[in-house]
Amino acid sequence: MRTDAKITTPIARPHLPERDRFMDLVADLFDTRMLSNFGKYAWLLEQRAAAALDHPRPMCVSSCDVGLTLAWKALGCDQGEVIVPSFTFCSTVNALAWNNLTPVFADVDPLTFCLDPEEVRRRITPRTVGIAAVHTYGCPAPVAELEAIARERGLTLVFDAAHGLGASYRGTGLGASGDASAFSLSGTKIVTGGEGGLVTFRDPAAAERFERLRSYGFIGDYNCREVGLNGKLSELNAGLAWLSLELLPEASARRREQVGWYREELDGAVAFQGVPEGCVHGYKDFAILFRRPEERAAAETALANRGVQTKRYFFPAHRMAAYTHLPVARLPVTDDVFERVLCLPIYFDLTHEQVRMISRTIRAAVRPQVHHREPARK
Repeated sequence: MRTDAKITTPIARPHLPERDRFMDLVADLFDTRMLSNFGKYAWLLEQRAAAALDHPRPMCVSSCDVGLTLAWKALGCDQGEVIVPSFTFCSTVNALAWNNLTPVFADVDPLTFCLDPEEVRRRITPRTVGIAAVHTYGCPAPVAELEAIARERGLTLVFDAAHGLGASYRGTGLGASGDASAFSLSGTKIVTGGEGGLVTFRDPAAAERFERLRSYGFIGDYNCREVGLNGKLSELNAGLAWLSLELLPEASARRREQVGWYREELDGAVAFQGVPEGCVHGYKDFAILFRRPEERAAAETALANRGVQTKRYFFPAHRMAAYTHLPVARLPVTDDVFERVLCLPIYFDLTHEQVRMISRTIRAAVRPQVHHREPARK
């Protein structure tokens, strides 16, 4: 799809703290010259994140990607198969490959687009050592069901919670889920440090190992005890994330309001991602599902011609060039959702008028047939 229209409505735009507050923080860093090595602002970020994630000790890291990779390492998973949704960002799968783990792709639930527990059960073999689940777009995965499977079969459970800030599962923040959970603070997320991530662990011993792994493999004495990486989060990124995290309640409330506008404007024209009972969706992304791929293509073109940025997200991992060598069973829901899904703009400054324009453009682009929130076809 090509268009010469200038982007006037981006798909994402970071919600930032007041400039003067960040400039004061920068001035403090210039005075102290403490720019890295888990200093004051990294510590403040971790303290503030504890409440948001319902976890006593989240640890910051340079990115969610690095956090996921080191989480599997810290949990001692270095051989075997891990069941993972194909409908995810590549980092979820790359983290397995970096740890010599073999991804086994599983299908997703047609309503929530999150990993289907029954699919997980069907794909467990004697070689299975773990489950990698995803809170898709900020919608909580079926935590209780996946944790039950992991306990029954002695499997490691890691959540890619890149989209998880602002979401909750049955009244609890997503940092309390699984053996580990990794969150993103990149520039497109509801809370941003520009870059960065946060990781939580259930087992304090795994957390201690992760603490070494994110700092080359040692803490303080230069005696490398692990084959680690430079996963340090700079104080500039940590400070921005610390300030931005304070804005999470208002940012979350604003997104829920915008989703309400979209649902009202698009009701009957498209389907929406389901949210499990008792869960709060974080809405890092707002996804809609068209009845046919042709309708999505028409809507994409119409929106692009009005300067509205959209995204076909996610490109399934089993179709990625890096992973086509892996054997894959049929993934009908994943393939079907990808052919019909489209993510629309959602960010703090998006106005009701813009949502109305986007929605009416979509309605005009698709054939005027009633669309009853049809789930993805199996």
